[in-house]
Amino acid sequence: MKSKIFIYLFALAALYIVFQHRNASKKIELDAKRISKLEKKLEEAKKVTDSIENEVLELSYFTLRHDEYASEYIEDTGISVPQIEGLVLDALISNNSIDKDNPLIPLAGMSGPTRIDRVKLINHKWAIADFTDSEYWGQVLYLYDLSKDGTLSFDTIASHLYPKH
Repeated sequence: MKSKIFIYLFALAALYIVFQHRNASKKIELDAKRISKLEKKLEEAKKVTDSIENEVLELSYFTLRHDEYASEYIEDTGISVPQIEGLVLDALISNNSIDKDNPLIPLAGMSGPTRIDRVKLINHKWAIADFTDSEYWGQVLYLYDLSKDGTLSFDTIASHLYPKH
């Protein structure tokens, strides 16, 4: 009788082991498929990330922060790039007024006073600004110069007002 119980227990244990082995094998296969799918998604994400990084590098090529020669030129004058960015931005935007055109914009507002909205420093000498009178908008390109006494001067190189659609 004891031997029959051991045989039944052994058979039951063998069946349990076979069941566990098959279950584990299927789980391993499913996990391998999931890992494969995730690796493909990761490769796609890396391609997108690389593409975005290349796009950012391309778009930031004409910026003061990414122009080594312009940055060195600014730093040789004893001022840092963030400081000159702040000075130029403040000088251009501080001329915005509620009731008068910004005097640094060469075009008069047609439906209100012109104001500078956004400024980007291209290098150590040029800045581009976006302006609007709340209905029309345009862009202006400046040549700026920081003198030894710390004053900024601006010369307008070109400006453009976009037609209203």
